[in-house]
Amino acid sequence: MLKKLIDLIRERLFPLSIVTIEVSKQLIANGSAHAAGDYLNDTTAKSWVLKNIAREKGGSVYITKFQVHTEVESQTFRTAWQVYTREPLTALTDNGAAASPAPAEEAFFEDEIVVPALLSRGDGSYAVATPGIGNLPFLVTCDKGSRDLHLGAITLDATTFTAGERMTIKVKAERAKTER
Repeated sequence: MLKKLIDLIRERLFPLSIVTIEVSKQLIANGSAHAAGDYLNDTTAKSWVLKNIAREKGGSVYITKFQVHTEVESQTFRTAWQVYTREPLTALTDNGAAASPAPAEEAFFEDEIVVPALLSRGDGSYAVATPGIGNLPFLVTCDKGSRDLHLGAITLDATTFTAGERMTIKVKAERAKTER
């Protein structure tokens, strides 16, 4: 009886909430071309970070929608987004062949979201993965001391993405109730 009362109070105090996180990067696009299986990144060679996606450190989220937008028209390539609970050890060097997850990353590699081919509309291109498409919805729990998730972007098709153009991802997630 007491447990039911506590659970009811938790649900009222910490209801499910929806958060949208947006991350943009200026892609290097060395030589203005990526082969299928290359990383998509900026000069940092670090992950795309979904800052504060969880409600609390070590919190869980359901990723329910994943959008990719570019400033580049006429793009039709597909992307895969590897999800990690901390920064991958592998250098995510733009235009480099994807070599992740490495065996040492298996403990914090969660899964991969596959986004359908970009569609070209006007001056940009976009794609959206929703439940039933791209491995969504997808439940992930952040690292014990973090509210963030880290993504590695990989093109699944060759592309001639223009150097210096921006790629933006927008991730919608449902934050799970607190575990307290």
